[in-house]
Amino acid sequence: MKEVAPAPSRLKSALDSANEPLDSRRHALLKGLSLGRGVITVATTVDVTSPPSALAVPTLENYDPKNADTSPFSGQTYFPTILPPLTKRATFRYSMGRDAFALEQLLVFKDVAATVRTTVIKLSNGDLWVYNPQYPTGEYCRLLDEIGPVKHVVLGCNALEHKAPIGAFCKRYPNASVWISPGQYGPFGTCGRTLAEDCNMGYRIDGILPPTSSGNGPLPPWAEEFDFRTLYISLPENAGPVSEVALRHKKSRSLVTTDAVVYIPESPPDIFGTYFSKTSMEEDGFWEKTVLQAVFLPSRREERKTNDAGGNNNDISYYWPGYESIKGRLLRAPILRAFGDARAPEATRAWVESIQTMGDFDRILTCHFASPIKSTPDEFVSAYSYLFTDGMKRSIVDGPSIACKDWEVLDGLNKVIDENNLGAKVIFDYKAACP
Repeated sequence: MKEVAPAPSRLKSALDSANEPLDSRRHALLKGLSLGRGVITVATTVDVTSPPSALAVPTLENYDPKNADTSPFSGQTYFPTILPPLTKRATFRYSMGRDAFALEQLLVFKDVAATVRTTVIKLSNGDLWVYNPQYPTGEYCRLLDEIGPVKHVVLGCNALEHKAPIGAFCKRYPNASVWISPGQYGPFGTCGRTLAEDCNMGYRIDGILPPTSSGNGPLPPWAEEFDFRTLYISLPENAGPVSEVALRHKKSRSLVTTDAVVYIPESPPDIFGTYFSKTSMEEDGFWEKTVLQAVFLPSRREERKTNDAGGNNNDISYYWPGYESIKGRLLRAPILRAFGDARAPEATRAWVESIQTMGDFDRILTCHFASPIKSTPDEFVSAYSYLFTDGMKRSIVDGPSIACKDWEVLDGLNKVIDENNLGAKVIFDYKAACP
């Protein structure tokens, strides 16, 4: 981690490396409750008769938060926020290569915590394209402004933790164009599928992203540099629609997403140390339990015997089976499998396949946990292999399956939802023959 000095020239090395050649618990529940058997208007033709070719298992690429830049003296307070940190809201900026940058903050709800990330891409003319901006503290804006001028803002979904900060951000950068995903609702603004419908977000909206970047209707000024596919699902019996826009940045061959997939790193990134004490982070199971609670898997700990120095099977250690099954893999978060995909499998499947055929990419830039993730379109689809019950989309992403007993928390919540008519019914076995 590097604390940046006042001089603007301190970003030169980061910019040079970026130009190298190709190399919350409550929020997730709210998001899941609003999914169902809806409509997706993405047009796609996909050959599902043959499995994707087996390539390298996805890994992290250019993920180096330890070399992040910070500027705490510029200010880490923004009020009001919907969740902690309330005063010491640190921002870490690191280069992801290929003219892409991450601006990372923490999202904390009691003992549940996760990184929440803004993806920034420098366009061909030097302007900044900002995807899912977070709270514009003095530090955040300082680190962003050093990269270049903010010209375009994109809200890529309607999840609360990404939607809540954008109004404040747009007021800080009033001259930037603003494009949002469809189906916004709730206390932080409402907007339908077009501007012709009732739209009141509390800030100027230039457009709502259509189903595809090649269809009819108005397109954003940056459309020539991106392809995109929009997931839109809505059911009358749910709290509201759900949407997410996945975009392929052509020049950098990067897929930019919000929650489509995640990659769990081996240890907590350094930004956790700005909120949690060193003592608590060194406690046995801190990271494992943090990850499991964030994705709604139980903190189940088991014993295993290991050989001691003499070769005797006497030493006992502890591990978290749920964590072992999801770490270090390209993964669809279990909570979204259970709450979202289980209620809208056809719509989700169509969206995933439309992303696969959108064009070539070799990495994914996400908004939670670790990023960038080295991945091809086929590997992206394989993270959703449970949706393809005919077996034609087999998983390339090696790793143990999530055990049936580790789905118990999500099963119980779905039972409450179904029995009390709190949302659309589960219509798909999201556990995919769990062991």
